[in-house]
Amino acid sequence: MEQKQLEAWTRRDLTIISLEGENCLVISCDSCGSIGLKDADAFKLAPRYVSKFTTRVALTEVICCGALPVSVTNGVANELEPTGEETILGIHDELSNAGLANIVLNGSTEENFKTSMTALAITVIGVAKKNELKFGHAVAGDIMILLGSPGVGTEVELESKGFYDEIRLLLPLQDVKEIVPVGSKGIAYEAQTLAKLNGIAFKPYKTEIDYFRSAGPATCMLVLCTDCSADKVLTIYPAGIVVGEMT
Repeated sequence: MEQKQLEAWTRRDLTIISLEGENCLVISCDSCGSIGLKDADAFKLAPRYVSKFTTRVALTEVICCGALPVSVTNGVANELEPTGEETILGIHDELSNAGLANIVLNGSTEENFKTSMTALAITVIGVAKKNELKFGHAVAGDIMILLGSPGVGTEVELESKGFYDEIRLLLPLQDVKEIVPVGSKGIAYEAQTLAKLNGIAFKPYKTEIDYFRSAGPATCMLVLCTDCSADKVLTIYPAGIVVGEMT
């Protein structure tokens, strides 16, 4: 029997695969290298935190578009004991932060060769209804609100819980068009990418924030919304900053 080719496309860092009917898969991934406790690691950090924050990046991407995460896969390019085992603990830490249970975990480790540098890849798969994905159409006059601030390395608060509570409050708001986690390429890159997807431009406002600074493991997020809904967003996250508008 000939199988029908599934439609698939990308949006920012996400892959969306259309399933039969109204459902789709939403897939995100993140990788991390040279951060750990091995001899050749450039930044020393316990593997449990490495996996916690690597999971956060991919998990936040999936949740921000309105999908429900159902699976997490880890590719640990190191031994199972102790690095792989600590990696799994970190994944569970982050799933707990996100209030998620019954998530299917799978993964692989390197048992053939001794490694001197920590390396990890995380893939998160979610499910959603295609017509409920939080991919809004940006128009001139829409604004960008920044939640959190960019940071990397020692600037990252190890016990931070992420933005999951804020995301869940923002997703139902009709005038919130898209929620974008910021990564290593910085605020300006994410804002400009979103603008280009809609055939318009992003005009940054002058603030004290460095728009080109790495946000590491999604230490901040951008919320695209209509100008009239700014008060609602700032009520949910009072420390938010309006960083620019679409033109």
